[in-house]
Amino acid sequence: MAIPSKEIEKILFEQTVNTEEFVRFIGNFKFTNHGDFENINWLNTPGPIYTSYTDNCGTGQVEAMNNVGGDEDYHEVIFKQPLNEQELKEILTAASIDPYDAYYFDGNKNWTSKLIIDWWSKSHERITYILDCYQYELNLPDILDRPLYGPRIPIPENYKNWLDFYQSGLKEYLEWYMTKINTYPVTLNEFNFDWTRKNKLDNFLKSKNTHI
Repeated sequence: MAIPSKEIEKILFEQTVNTEEFVRFIGNFKFTNHGDFENINWLNTPGPIYTSYTDNCGTGQVEAMNNVGGDEDYHEVIFKQPLNEQELKEILTAASIDPYDAYYFDGNKNWTSKLIIDWWSKSHERITYILDCYQYELNLPDILDRPLYGPRIPIPENYKNWLDFYQSGLKEYLEWYMTKINTYPVTLNEFNFDWTRKNKLDNFLKSKNTHI
């Protein structure tokens, strides 16, 4: 299933940020009720949580590997809304360590079916972009020497997780989300994409991990 548990659904559709509810998952967070939707990063998947211009040190991707991705400059985006307590906790952790406070929780006030359908229509462009990031990450050296942030290990698995969700859960999730914000069912057009390139990259990742 690609939709949130009932408990998480309740939290995601609170009218305002519920401090006590979030503190139950993590002691510190930086969501505010006032967002920055006009500057939303184009890679964010529609939903209540989104980012604008975050830091690009790559910490958010590591903290929430199943939900937070990065663009070519490693600015963070929400590629999958939290489906369970663990994923919510990891997203909140990523938000809490972003020095720019660029994680927001007012997406429900801004997303409409029209915007989501338009976002869905650009899936080919986004998938191609993410595949490029995935391939780039796969071909990085084993340890990256970053003068400003310190060394880190490449995380191609993060981009694989992102594309796995697009491949098998995104349409179901978006239709659920549009039904929630509209209170009536909405069905998206089928989107057909040739996943051959992803399959090759997945096989390359598997062979790399096998030889570690």
